[in-house]
Amino acid sequence: MAMPNDQDPIRRSRRVQVRIPITLSGMLPDGKPFKEETFVVTVSRHGGKIKSAQPLKAGARVRIQPRNKKGSDMVRVAWVGREGSARAGEMGIEYVKLSNNLGVSFPE
Repeated sequence: MAMPNDQDPIRRSRRVQVRIPITLSGMLPDGKPFKEETFVVTVSRHGGKIKSAQPLKAGARVRIQPRNKKGSDMVRVAWVGREGSARAGEMGIEYVKLSNNLGVSFPE
């Protein structure tokens, strides 16, 4: 999902404000693995928004695992908040394969 001029991307489904603790893991752009304890702050049927200190880039594939759950999901970083902006430290994610592992259900 492109985000021209730091505007909200076009939504495919409703967003819900949450605070779901997760473990975020994957590879940094330099190839080093990382693992971070963080939170999902909004969820939609197709993805969500997370807080992260990792220097990821749009297009990266990372894994999210809700804490205290065994299942995890692969997600794609859709956008990364620009440093110095109100979105710094945030990133939009979208599921590679739709999932309900975060425990939020959406009507069809």
